[in-house]
Amino acid sequence: MGKIFGKGKEMVQNKLIALAFCILFFITPAKSFDLEKYYAEPLTYSDKKGIVIFNILQGIDMLQTLEIANNDNYYETNSILGRHPSEFQVLSYFVARGLAHYEVTKMIPEKYRSFWHAYNIIYNYDVIKDNHEIGIRIGF
Repeated sequence: MGKIFGKGKEMVQNKLIALAFCILFFITPAKSFDLEKYYAEPLTYSDKKGIVIFNILQGIDMLQTLEIANNDNYYETNSILGRHPSEFQVLSYFVARGLAHYEVTKMIPEKYRSFWHAYNIIYNYDVIKDNHEIGIRIGF
């Protein structure tokens, strides 16, 4: 039993180290990469609306995923999270996903952003709808 607990503890520590590295990588300014060339066009009002809609739908998906994490009758199909993720894994995944979506949106040329927003909004809506159809509800 001690070996299993030790491996679980080691796995959590490794994930925390990886999360800390990712946070430092995205927060600290990297002098070796010329990232400014990817952020040539500012976000439009339409882009900001798309980001807000994406995050609302992602918040609903996160709450559904937390229901899955706390219910043995369901399992998660996202291979990144695994079949029965912890609440910490779910929260950190969705926060990272939201930040990544925002940064990628800023890097995409303005003429392609409407396709980016449409795809992500439709995809998230479809995931929420599928979860709802199999009985996953959001509890408060």
